[in-house]
Amino acid sequence: MISVVCPFYNEEAILEASVKLMLRNLAALPDPWELIIVNDGSRDGSLALAQALAKQHPHLKVVSYTPNHGRGYAIRAGIAQARGEIVVANEIDSSWGDDIVARIVAAFREHPDADIIIASPHLPGGGYKNVPAKRVFFSTVGNYVIRSGLNYHVTMNTGMTRGYRREKFLALPLYEDEKEQHLEIVSKALAFGYRIYEVPAVLEWKDHKLTKQPGVKRQSSSRVNKLVRTHLLFSLLAAPFRYLYLISGLMVVLAVVCFGMSVYRLFTPEPARNFVFVGLLLAVFAFLIFGIGILAQQGRALQVELWRLHSELRGKKD
Repeated sequence: MISVVCPFYNEEAILEASVKLMLRNLAALPDPWELIIVNDGSRDGSLALAQALAKQHPHLKVVSYTPNHGRGYAIRAGIAQARGEIVVANEIDSSWGDDIVARIVAAFREHPDADIIIASPHLPGGGYKNVPAKRVFFSTVGNYVIRSGLNYHVTMNTGMTRGYRREKFLALPLYEDEKEQHLEIVSKALAFGYRIYEVPAVLEWKDHKLTKQPGVKRQSSSRVNKLVRTHLLFSLLAAPFRYLYLISGLMVVLAVVCFGMSVYRLFTPEPARNFVFVGLLLAVFAFLIFGIGILAQQGRALQVELWRLHSELRGKKD
């Protein structure tokens, strides 16, 4: 069975049209399926509308709670209620395309060893449509920075639309309740040795296409400045030794340059000791930063072992 989990918060304006569109798209799947929509503590009429839709469609299930906790919490709540071996977390408005679930499921068939399949706009064939240039810029640059801190193989670390093998998702010790959970999942999945693949996809902001008020643009619930700050901080803390080794290496190069200049100046009237002094300082700092990097890497390894222990203890408890 394929389970599709879609969180929502205060989406009364588009919920009915979105759910009906999703149901039509899923009906084309050759596999048994279910659609789980998760009300993340909405304050408008979304919950009542969702419950009314669930009475009309046997494949639709509503999970609800209050107060609002965030997208990460909503995804975990939905997947905990899912019955499928494959679970696809998707945007409620199908902004990654009407066929994205089918393509992710097909990718699992193509890659039987896959544990996670991620929809990425950064692959050939992917992209953005009707998305503000500012968001595209931050997403593109931000993912490049995050890739340098986590794993360069994964091109889209911040998107929600992904497929998971349910048992592998549930084995991850996840704590982030907001959108930082997307980074947390990739970071811990890589630490656990999970196989991650991607499919190209186009992200389209549909504005009023699903609303009943033509000309009215929906506003993103994401606060760009906060997302940039928290995502970059998460990336830095996930594997700081990568950056420390890079800084240490650059300092070594500068130290060699300084020593080279000091040797060169031995054959000129100009003093060489300044370059020798700067070179020594750089060499010492490079050594210290490299040492801190080793400690950070050891700390990361210890953290991974703690995650594994937590996962094993939770599995025995369940």
